[in-house]
Amino acid sequence: MKKKIGIFQLFLLGVLSAFSPLAMDLYLPGLPELQQDLHTSTSLAQLTITASLLGLALGQVIIGPLSDRIGRRTPLLWGTVLFGLSSATIVFAPNIWVLIILRLIQGLAGSTGIVLSLAVITDLFTGKTLTKQIAINQTINGVFPVLAPVFGGVIIAIADWQMTFWVLAVLGLILFVSVLLALPETLPAEKAQVADRPSVVGGFAQLFKQREFVLYALTQAFMTAALFAYISGSSFVLQKIFGMSVTTFGIVYAINGAGIALMSSLAGRWAVKFGEYRALRWFIRGGFLGGILLLVTAFLPKSLWLILPPLFLVVATVGGIISLTTALGMQGQQQNAGSASALLGLARYALGGLMSPIVGLFGQHTYMPMAILIVGVQLVGFIIFSQVKKQ
Repeated sequence: MKKKIGIFQLFLLGVLSAFSPLAMDLYLPGLPELQQDLHTSTSLAQLTITASLLGLALGQVIIGPLSDRIGRRTPLLWGTVLFGLSSATIVFAPNIWVLIILRLIQGLAGSTGIVLSLAVITDLFTGKTLTKQIAINQTINGVFPVLAPVFGGVIIAIADWQMTFWVLAVLGLILFVSVLLALPETLPAEKAQVADRPSVVGGFAQLFKQREFVLYALTQAFMTAALFAYISGSSFVLQKIFGMSVTTFGIVYAINGAGIALMSSLAGRWAVKFGEYRALRWFIRGGFLGGILLLVTAFLPKSLWLILPPLFLVVATVGGIISLTTALGMQGQQQNAGSASALLGLARYALGGLMSPIVGLFGQHTYMPMAILIVGVQLVGFIIFSQVKKQ
């Protein structure tokens, strides 16, 4: 089933779903500089990532069920405004703790775009068309991990890390105007006002009773945790251990981000040709192979050319994994799309938020802890996926 929605609106939904890579990747090249400017430790600097991820996780739990009752458009408008304001306020943070709190608020605001872009798509599409549209959405989303670190590296090279948050503030304003003028309400009034719609807790309880939904959510969470471990550790590993410049780091990060976009696009095609389950199995195996190869390189003499290919495999396959686990989990959730989207996001970002302090606790002189963590979470994800009934 397909309803009318234009190309610009679909592109806008893709950008709204990219609040996470935008909030992470644009300032990531400046994380070592941020640490130095605020006279703080590596682990505390990485807590700015954790705070944002925590906000992204908690916000979805609130906004998702709320949108099932009042619609998608109003929360999106408030979320884009708050995202812009919090981004601008971060510029004036006097110390690391204020910055961490503001990043939490920024994450809460950004969660609206992530959870509601998916809910809007689920309002409008079903079946294989839903899978294709989610893949397109994730492909657009995947462009930003390509562009953000490159632009971030350039911005930091000519200005400072604070300027990246000014850019995010302006983006928040642009998205607010775009939603206001171009995005209609997609949740019909009769659905929003259904008398027997379950409570927030009841809606979540219904989802927890759906075994396959839970398995897909957990598979996504653990396989994506490998990506967040990479995000948290890569700037220190590549810049401090391997001596990369900010600009070169941005280029490498962008190449890996391009892999996410490519695999997201490929997921939609493979889902139609081979089926969602089979395609997902290939992506999970490919990512796990990359993690194992990365761990092996940690025992070998230090070489950039040895670690970059497995890192690419770990990161890129996440694009296909997110697209397909999301599509499989959201099938049949039209009545509860906001809550279902929220639980998928909560699992992904809550677990992802734990990766940053864990990576940071083990210092910045070896990438062995990052490699072990990546393989560990991938192994759990692989085992969970094996419990899904073969389709």
